[in-house]
Amino acid sequence: MVLAAWPGGSWEATVRLIGVVGGAYLALLWLSAMVWTYRDIQARTRDQLTHIVSVLLVLVFNVFGLFVYLVLRPKETLAEAYERQLEAEALLREVEEQAACPSCRRRVRDDYVLCPYCRTRLRETCDSCGRLVGVSWQVCAYCGAERRIPAPAAVTASRQPARRPARVAATAASRSPEPAASNPAPAEPEGL
Repeated sequence: MVLAAWPGGSWEATVRLIGVVGGAYLALLWLSAMVWTYRDIQARTRDQLTHIVSVLLVLVFNVFGLFVYLVLRPKETLAEAYERQLEAEALLREVEEQAACPSCRRRVRDDYVLCPYCRTRLRETCDSCGRLVGVSWQVCAYCGAERRIPAPAAVTASRQPARRPARVAATAASRSPEPAASNPAPAEPEGL
């Protein structure tokens, strides 16, 4: 009796109506899977060929294609990859900002005066204010006092013997009463 109340009044018409509604539901589910796949793959890669292949996989194989897509899709979205990259760069920047000994390249704290590993002098006290300043600073950043920076001994020692004969010869030539032509001195090239 209930079947007679449906449109058409027969059970064949009712089965046909259920088939149409079920088919429309499956078609809507299939279309939704394609749209979801397209949006998901767009969030995971910029490669257009991968976009097309993913949507075609679901279009051709329906639910089975969706399962294959879920197995093969990239693990993380572009936003997740970007956040991971930012986090890695922040950690790298933090490591780079840590002070290192100029000689042995080991990490040292900012308030160390000497490197605890190789004993290289890292800081000196300012003569004016007494605060720790960098060895190579020209001026104290805290009080503005000029600093005396001694010349490196190795550079000074290696240059002095090469220039000393030229200076001695020039000094001797300027003090002698003879003309410069009679007392020729070998010329030293500058910059040695």
